[in-house]
Amino acid sequence: MTLKLEDMSWSEVSEAVKQGKDTVLILLGSIEQHGPHLPLKTDTLIAEELGIRTARKLGDALVAPVIRPGCSRHHMEFEGTVSISPEGLKSIVKDYCHAYEKHGFKTIVLIPYHGGNFEPIQEIEPEIRYELKDSELILVADLEKSMMLMNESLKKSNLELVEPLIHAGATETSVVMAIDDTLVKMDRVERGYMDDIPLNRLFLKGLKSFTDNGVLGDPSKADKEIGESILESLSDWYVEYIRRERS
Repeated sequence: MTLKLEDMSWSEVSEAVKQGKDTVLILLGSIEQHGPHLPLKTDTLIAEELGIRTARKLGDALVAPVIRPGCSRHHMEFEGTVSISPEGLKSIVKDYCHAYEKHGFKTIVLIPYHGGNFEPIQEIEPEIRYELKDSELILVADLEKSMMLMNESLKKSNLELVEPLIHAGATETSVVMAIDDTLVKMDRVERGYMDDIPLNRLFLKGLKSFTDNGVLGDPSKADKEIGESILESLSDWYVEYIRRERS
């Protein structure tokens, strides 16, 4: 049986919740540029795969439709990017949470993957938690931890490479390879900006100020096995965090 709510009928959802699948994972992605070699849906694609793996490991969870687009104003100088305001994102997330509370989910888990979504979700989380009466809310939102785990997978592959910020470089290209390598245009891979950038400066000035091709890092170092390691590492961390919070 599928773990994706959008692929189920209402009666299948009802039955699943009655049988104990009463945790819902709400992941937040984006529709934004990821260099000349990756699709605009990269963050959404990765978020959904992480949701599915996390739900499978938890055993009692289903995956909501990934919220997209996200807060991507710092990518708007690249064609195809769609960005919504922080207030717009907060409103959507609140509506999701109230809908799933109404439908009987006892635990609602918010997991932003795209970096621009972290701050708005952290800001709205206390308000949503206060409003929910019958559901427990768990927020998994540690951007530094997420990037650290992704870089650890690079180290395990013996690459002499660290990506201070994660965007369309070796890490994300590897993950997309692991999910669906037909989506990676290796003939268009280009090395991007390699140095660190303070996040607040990146969000303020926009990515185009640092990289003409929209890439941070070196996607030519990507490998499907690295991507698989990242997916397993991140989903294991999500599961560990959710179980700890529920207990």
